[in-house]
Amino acid sequence: MYAYLSGTVTEIGDGTAVVDVGGVGYELNISAVLASSLDIGKSVKLQTYLNVKEDEMSLFAFADKIEKAVFLRLISISGIGPKLALSILGGMRTEELVSVIVSGNTAAISGIKGVGKKTAERIVMELREKLDDLGVGHVESRVEEKLGDKANEAVAVLVALGFKQDAAVKAVRLAYSDDLTVNQIVHKAISG
Repeated sequence: MYAYLSGTVTEIGDGTAVVDVGGVGYELNISAVLASSLDIGKSVKLQTYLNVKEDEMSLFAFADKIEKAVFLRLISISGIGPKLALSILGGMRTEELVSVIVSGNTAAISGIKGVGKKTAERIVMELREKLDDLGVGHVESRVEEKLGDKANEAVAVLVALGFKQDAAVKAVRLAYSDDLTVNQIVHKAISG
């Protein structure tokens, strides 16, 4: 129903924020990560999701479409409701979360408050293959799994040189060879 809200932050509480949109204050449920990036009096544009239950309607807000997409995939898992999904998103940056899910790192997920080992395993099992279209940190973890430290170092160098993460990973994948040094991989990736 609401795709996004654009307005001024008037309050930030524990897990909530109020955004004034044309004189109407919308109370939004937000993750700890998003809360730490908001400032009272600043203009924001936040992606939203309206959760409707028999006795309650709650509005959830996200920094961007990727965070919202991860949230929607989390709540599609049996036993994970919007509040727990928001808590999971608040446990680490979205890119890190996607990366640990794709790499199967259940220990990192179960380290988030409110997430047990079985829930972490279910998240990995159900979402590991369903995050490919997001184009975030999971690509980096796959490079690490398949190619190792040399490839990841080359990706880091390209990012430091101004490449976007996804572009750096793709370039390194194309340029990678076991017999090349990191410098040679970077040079080959840049020269295309």
